[in-house]
Amino acid sequence: MDQFVLPDNQLLGKEQVETEDLPVISQRIQDIIEVLNNFKELGDHERGRSAYVEQLIKDMAVYYGYSEYLLEKLFNLFSVSEALEFFEANEVPRPVTIRTNTLRTRRRDLAQALINRGVNLEPIGKWTKVGLTIFDSTVPVGATPEYLAGHYILQSASSFLPVMALAPQENEKILDMASAPGGKSTYIAALMKNTGIIFANDSNKERTKGLVSNIHRLGIKNTVVCNYDGREFPTVLGGFDRVLLDAPCSGTGVISKDPSVKINKVKIFI
Repeated sequence: MDQFVLPDNQLLGKEQVETEDLPVISQRIQDIIEVLNNFKELGDHERGRSAYVEQLIKDMAVYYGYSEYLLEKLFNLFSVSEALEFFEANEVPRPVTIRTNTLRTRRRDLAQALINRGVNLEPIGKWTKVGLTIFDSTVPVGATPEYLAGHYILQSASSFLPVMALAPQENEKILDMASAPGGKSTYIAALMKNTGIIFANDSNKERTKGLVSNIHRLGIKNTVVCNYDGREFPTVLGGFDRVLLDAPCSGTGVISKDPSVKINKVKIFI
């Protein structure tokens, strides 16, 4: 490649005055990444590596629409190349996924019913017997008769995994410490075939409303909803066979379906 030179303040000022040229910025991102990957040979050692990283963060903030604060955090977690892959992956929409409620139906019967309503779907994969991927639909997936009857719940495939790892058994006593809106708790109930008892806890009282709604809609009968700080449970109730804590996080993993996360995550939330 020709020797890449970082833009000076005059050129950057001109870019800000004129309409932002995204192809130019995209090319500069690629050039800076190439320099950073071989800084010894291609970099300007007088300006230093930090100057390139600073410019890269500014360019990516413009090109991908992130706040510089969040970009700096992500660059602390990933290498430059990994960060770019992360940003590109977040530009690709994720398909909608649903989980069959086996307390009320079988996946193949649910799939056929939804196909008959104009839903284009297929099983998620061999690793789950309850998940379906929705590619497109002529009807609102969250308002079909099957949905209202509790035959399925809208749920990300990744949230199946904590429950599968928990491996709940029938007639056990289980605590889900951060359970709202109920995808994991109701999956546990289905695997337990409505036996035993589940304490579905969430520290946010407002979020328990959606949890209660899903429990009723899906026909769950073995679950008690509670509203405690999870750290209080040893003084409230103990003796659980299994405890699931899928703890609240920064929420930066949902950018592909909620682009507002790119700019609304500040220090207090991360």
